[in-house]
Amino acid sequence: MQRHEDGTLVVSATDLVGFLECDHLVTLELERTHGLRDKPFRDDPQLALIQKRGYAHEQAYIGRLRAEGREVLEIDTGDLKSPARLREAEARTLAAMRSGADVIFQATFFDGRWRGHADFLIRRDDRPSDLGAWSYDVADTKLARRVKAAAILQMCVYADLLERLQGVAPETVSVVTGDGIAHPHRLEDYAAYYRAAKSRFEERLAADAAAMADGAAAVVAPATYPEPVDHCRVCPWWSVCVDQRRADDHLSIVAGAARTTRRKLVDAGVPTLTVLAQLPEDRPVPKMTPRVLTRVRRQAALQLRYRQTHELAYELIAPDPDQPGRGLAALPEPSPLDVFWDIESDPWALEDGLEYLLGYVVNDGPEPAFHALWGHDRAGEKAAFEAFIDLVMDRLARDPAMHVYHYGGYESGAMKRLMQRHATREDQVDSILRGKVLVNLYDHVVRSGIRASVESYSIKQIEKFYLPEREGPVTSAGFSVVEYERWMESQDPSILRDIADYNRDDCLSTLGLRDWLERLRVEAGPLFPDGVVPRPTSADPQASADVSKKRAEARAREEALRAGIPADRSERTDDEQGRWLLAGLVDWHEREAKPQWWDYYRLAEASMEDLVADGSALADLEFVGDFGAIKNSRIHRYRFDPAQEYKVKRG
Repeated sequence: MQRHEDGTLVVSATDLVGFLECDHLVTLELERTHGLRDKPFRDDPQLALIQKRGYAHEQAYIGRLRAEGREVLEIDTGDLKSPARLREAEARTLAAMRSGADVIFQATFFDGRWRGHADFLIRRDDRPSDLGAWSYDVADTKLARRVKAAAILQMCVYADLLERLQGVAPETVSVVTGDGIAHPHRLEDYAAYYRAAKSRFEERLAADAAAMADGAAAVVAPATYPEPVDHCRVCPWWSVCVDQRRADDHLSIVAGAARTTRRKLVDAGVPTLTVLAQLPEDRPVPKMTPRVLTRVRRQAALQLRYRQTHELAYELIAPDPDQPGRGLAALPEPSPLDVFWDIESDPWALEDGLEYLLGYVVNDGPEPAFHALWGHDRAGEKAAFEAFIDLVMDRLARDPAMHVYHYGGYESGAMKRLMQRHATREDQVDSILRGKVLVNLYDHVVRSGIRASVESYSIKQIEKFYLPEREGPVTSAGFSVVEYERWMESQDPSILRDIADYNRDDCLSTLGLRDWLERLRVEAGPLFPDGVVPRPTSADPQASADVSKKRAEARAREEALRAGIPADRSERTDDEQGRWLLAGLVDWHEREAKPQWWDYYRLAEASMEDLVADGSALADLEFVGDFGAIKNSRIHRYRFDPAQEYKVKRG
């Protein structure tokens, strides 16, 4: 967003996308154009890495186009800070279009209000235009492996501006994702949504212009607030908004307080963390269940106490009779053969990301021992995954009561992805999942078992209760990605040592957390019936004999087809790739159904708060009554909060 010397406001596709991501972002940018704010500089190595990767992806696509024999003409964008420069760049773009260039890189558009810079215009000869017997479609490169709505909306802006130059709207807009695949989309499928979004954005800008015309000096109308959203992760204004929320004692500081929960609290006259912390226990909040209100009120009280005393504090959560087996009751009996697991990954490596380090700690010796399984390519990733699964199966054979502990859902999701990506150890992974060998200490235990005086339940925050503060050059998962990318360029072994040390600390922290939670079990006894915290019941990891026989036969056919074929796709001949794909069709239907079953069991085990936030199910239902029978079934009617976001459709 730019305001030129003559007062003209120039906006872009990025501004439109930003408006839909966060309306307060528009407020901040408008205030900047009025000279009311200076734009902050965000020094984020991970964002710099994404930009670097994005440029490389762009150049790789140009290389592919030229290898296909297409002429790629690049528009000089240079200094485009003035309307005159923008018009000159658009004139160069139009000249390239009239010349019939196969591909135009960095095409620039400017209609006096909207500017756009399309990565690529691709000529097509089956759709005439004012240019002649040809016209152009829009394509953009994006690092993401999946097409996002924002990318299509961005190209709708370019398509709108392109139509002005060539006289016809482009038929398709294409996103070239990080794996190199072009995904074409029909423009008319998105045109109505684009027009509605653009109209709302223009109305927002018009409201600001009207306010400034009335003499506003410091407030842009309408008033907005910096609610935390996903876009905060990449927004340069992030620190400004965090500072404002802290100064306002905003409810978003309360750990685990969802946006719908915060909205209900504000509507009930509870606008800040302090007011929430001091809320009388007997005061209800309309449309909020007592369970949710108790959780956020007690959480706020702990955080307020820490703010006042600077002393860490926690409290144990009494078991919920409606959700048995959660919290400290989900903690299995410790085994000497337990494993404590953490993964380091690079989402930008190769064509679909790389799980480059599977680290784990075992504690069956005199001291905890850390092991690092590295995989710097697809073959190495597969070997590391197989080695880890084989380790778990070996320890299960020695002690069926052992478990694999991790913190958060990433590890279990990665295990399933690796199994599918490499088509290996499928039966073993199924056995691990059926036997509930994986223990997610965050979802299964911490969230339902304790409340702590922290603003986040990341393991880096929780470990303050049982470990000293960390030291070392790598201190966050995001920074480990940056460091790994640096290693891929330099091959400096000290970088891998630093990453391994970071991963080791995470594994040791998971061990330390399990041991701390074990100590809390003793403390929590009086909260449970009979004064004892129960252990979870064991699950049978074995498939039926019939299923086991069918799977063994299928695996034998797969192994025969894949024998001697390289793990790396680029190293296979066409015949080997054909055999690889044919092997993948063996047991295909069962393999294809697994993600649906995984999601079903995930939802079945989720807490009520998670179900409300997820949207895949209707949750927190209130029973209204029994409305009689239909044949052999009875009709039960429930009501739920209509503010809950959900994906369930009629029919």
